[in-house]
Amino acid sequence: MSGLQAWDASGRMVTDLGDFNMRYMGATSLNVGPGATAWNVGWGGMRTNGWIVVLNTSMYWNDYYCIPYNDYFTVQYLPTTAPYPETLYFEVYSFS
Repeated sequence: MSGLQAWDASGRMVTDLGDFNMRYMGATSLNVGPGATAWNVGWGGMRTNGWIVVLNTSMYWNDYYCIPYNDYFTVQYLPTTAPYPETLYFEVYSFS
C-alpha cells in the first residue's frame, strides 16, 4: 500500500493518506502589487473539490491563501493593506 499512515502514542491512527492519489497538474505565476487584495487565476478543468493550489515561492508566503473554484482559483492577500509588488509562483495538484 502506498501513502502515509501515522499513529499516536496510544496506537490510534491519526493520519491515513493512503486513499488519495495526488497528481501534479502544472505550475503558474501571478504578478501582484498595490491596488488589489484578491486575484482570480484561470485553470481549465479545476473543480471546487479534489484540487489544491500551493504557493511555491514568495517573500511573504504566509500572507496569501488559495481557494479552488470551477476553472479558476482565487488568491487572497490576508493583511488589510495592499501587498508589495512581487511575482507569486504556484503549483497545482488534483487528488482523488
